[in-house]
Amino acid sequence: MIENVGLTSQGFPYVSYRLDRPFEGKVLEGIRSGLPSTLTYTVELWRRRSGWWDRLEETRESQARVLRDLLNEEYVLVTGEEVRRFRNLEALTEAACAHRREYFHSLGARRTYYIVVTANLAPLSVEDLRELESWLQGSLRSGEVSPRGGVAGLSGTLVGMLLAWTGFGDDDVRARSTTFVPEQLLRDLPAAPLARQSTRSENATAPDSGATGARP
Repeated sequence: MIENVGLTSQGFPYVSYRLDRPFEGKVLEGIRSGLPSTLTYTVELWRRRSGWWDRLEETRESQARVLRDLLNEEYVLVTGEEVRRFRNLEALTEAACAHRREYFHSLGARRTYYIVVTANLAPLSVEDLRELESWLQGSLRSGEVSPRGGVAGLSGTLVGMLLAWTGFGDDDVRARSTTFVPEQLLRDLPAAPLARQSTRSENATAPDSGATGARP
């Protein structure tokens, strides 16, 4: 799940991660049946403390709604910034689960840290469904949401029936990085290439172009 932990040239740590095969078994049955779900990523930065409880330094959380629009035969990914539609579940999975990255504030150079990433996939409650429906109706252009069928053509009663039928509940996946020391990560950064010095011939004026050479 965690691909790597690194440090920017400005000294800010980051973690790259992805969620492989998130929609399987009962989860897959629920999604394909039109059951709207919430995918939540929680990324925690912890500082290791010898002889004491580790300290939680920072937390990052992002959330997206995943659903199948049964009326239009499309899969929908809803975040706080945008609504995206896909013709198949594979494309939605790539957009929601692949090549994610979170950045943190600069840290103590010689202290020891680690990162924990948790992905939670859970079905929406009827209340969440109504909230999502209201948000979509105010965000999408006319015709993309059915006023009678609700979100994805589902009613609250049908959502409850789908939950009972699929048995789909909360599903958590968690991963923890190895410990790291920012100072060591900084030493591991590739050295910046040295500026190439111009030769006299490169600075000279081209004999037939009229251009002047670059100043040293």
